Amino acid sequence: MARPDPMLGLDAIYVINVRAYEARRLHVTRELARFGLHGEFVFDHDAMDLTPETESPWFVPGAELRPGQKSCALKHMVVLERIVERRQTRALVLEDDVVLDAAFPDGVKAALEEGGRWPEPKVTFLGSGGNFYTPRSRRVPGQRLYPATHGRFTDSYILGHDTATRRLAWIREHRMSKPVDNEFDRIDTALGITMLWLEDPVVEQGSKNGLFQSEVEPAPPPALQRLKFGWEKLRRKYLYQLWR
Repeated sequence: MARPDPMLGLDAIYVINVRAYEARRLHVTRELARFGLHGEFVFDHDAMDLTPETESPWFVPGAELRPGQKSCALKHMVVLERIVERRQTRALVLEDDVVLDAAFPDGVKAALEEGGRWPEPKVTFLGSGGNFYTPRSRRVPGQRLYPATHGRFTDSYILGHDTATRRLAWIREHRMSKPVDNEFDRIDTALGITMLWLEDPVVEQGSKNGLFQSEVEPAPPPALQRLKFGWEKLRRKYLYQLWR
């Protein structure tokens, strides 16, 4: 009998984290441990460590980004570099506020299995991002992945070294001026990188659903954010689907 794959078919799991955010680190460690998983934390480029020398190769001069936004973007750059250096083809990138659904393992396996239908370069989003969902009219019974025209934020995505290489090359040439999720959308569209959404999503972002206060952008208190997220989820996932 074949032994279960302890990594669900993934080459690696990278977790974006700030050294000082111990509560978030403990949270995501517990989330992964529920499924017998563990991640490699990325601590590089905390906001307090940023300097003009570390920023200038990656951001356009005068980019109107908060230190936390720059830090988050540079941590994603570190992940892309590691994926390229290690020649990984199935790397999962998580931010430290992710909330994993009970169906997370099945979702990852489905994403990897169906992902073979699309050639590189591609990126697969496991989460719902800002409550984005594929219209019911496009859904096919038994199908989990659907091409999309934009991403679902950077809280949970799978990619390989081909896509990582292309993203890095674009950023080194053009540099960034927007938050990293917006930049990845722009880059992936410009480079023809296929963006795939997993349906139903198996990850939620704790900074969006009210579990955590956002550290990179202004947001209402968690209790109010929870209500806002819940309404948006009801509206977009269920009500909109009645006629989409």
